[in-house]
Amino acid sequence: MRGVSSTPLREQYFQRGAAHGEMPPAVQTWLETFRESDTFAHIASEWEFVNQYRKGWEAAPYPPTFVTVDAVVVQAGHILLIERKARPGKGQWALPGGFLDPHEKLRDAVIRELREETRIKVPAPVLAGSIVKEQVFDDPYRSARGRTITHAFLIELKPDAHGLPKVKGGDDAQHAFWMPLGDLDPERLFEDHFQIIKTMIG
Repeated sequence: MRGVSSTPLREQYFQRGAAHGEMPPAVQTWLETFRESDTFAHIASEWEFVNQYRKGWEAAPYPPTFVTVDAVVVQAGHILLIERKARPGKGQWALPGGFLDPHEKLRDAVIRELREETRIKVPAPVLAGSIVKEQVFDDPYRSARGRTITHAFLIELKPDAHGLPKVKGGDDAQHAFWMPLGDLDPERLFEDHFQIIKTMIG
């Protein structure tokens, strides 16, 4: 279908259903059926949230750039993840992290966010001392919310005879949990977090 842009079609679909006459009948039928599913309701809610989020910055004199931090915490073949409590990405697995506060250093921010979201039973100085690597992820399209540059920190905790540190979801996290690295599912991870994990731990 030459000359057809997906953006207005997507907007019509999420708001009112697919535009009749602009797609083959079989595609139109499938889209109408899919629109009644729970999956569609979830995707449409995410789309509406992102639209409203971006509108909040329309009056800014320049397109805003957001700065975030993400903690890649590993111990004994496991990685620490959270389940996101709110949109965007509600219900998806994610790395503990969040936005940089004013007058805050990046390393301080990642330890703060990690402790707020996971309540990990490891002292802050030990966490900070276990940082072995950091890397910037700055693809312009890595987040639907707008230009978001994240600084990821790899935190390698030493094996402990008592097992993995206790964690509990807090702040923006519905749950916090340890997962074997071999059980990671890219389809369940938020935005580019799977790629961040692959890059950071090889």
